[in-house]
Amino acid sequence: MALYPVNLNIAGRLCVVVGGGSVAFRKISSLLECGAEVRIVSPSVTVALEKIIQEQGLVWLKRAFAEGDLQGAYLAFAATSRPEVQALVKRDALHFQVLLNSADDPEGSDFHVPAHFRRGEMLVAISTGGGSPALSRQTRQWLEQEIGPEYEATVALLALVREAVLDRGGDSVDNKELFQNLLKADIVEMIRNGDWFELQILLLRELPADIDTTRLLEKFLSEHDKTMH
Repeated sequence: MALYPVNLNIAGRLCVVVGGGSVAFRKISSLLECGAEVRIVSPSVTVALEKIIQEQGLVWLKRAFAEGDLQGAYLAFAATSRPEVQALVKRDALHFQVLLNSADDPEGSDFHVPAHFRRGEMLVAISTGGGSPALSRQTRQWLEQEIGPEYEATVALLALVREAVLDRGGDSVDNKELFQNLLKADIVEMIRNGDWFELQILLLRELPADIDTTRLLEKFLSEHDKTMH
């Protein structure tokens, strides 16, 4: 199945999760990380999920799913173990034109939630198109070991550099070459090892002369040096 990769901004958007078990718990936890407005529909929930509901003040409709429960939703998740309920959720999603993720039916889902992890603003996602969730998880676990906290810090530094470079204008081709040169110099390794002197030399060499590299690096270290320890 050819799936279109996209990152959604769901902050403040209503996302309805139907179900109260471990699958629903994982979905809800990820949704809350992204600032979604979460509504749960289930007669019962796990102890862990009930704790989140109480701590976050989430809306919990403590009953079976009913037609119309998806009205106004941005995304919906069918995460029950009952086929008849899953089918009812799917019909409601079609009626209200809500994108649906169905835990028991990857082929019938409008979207999949890939195995993923974060390093600050870096989001790494792995999908097998629903073919092998186990392989997705294994790949994620391997990549988590390879992509450490230095990548979070690298993204943060490059964001500061990008802001400074774009603020001054300049040719887009030159700007592209600048960032390529920073990465070729293995800026990730410098940050991993805490080679701040070498990093400053690199910035002085590659960045335009009118950018204050000392101030830029000081700002970066004040905000992100702690992530490396």
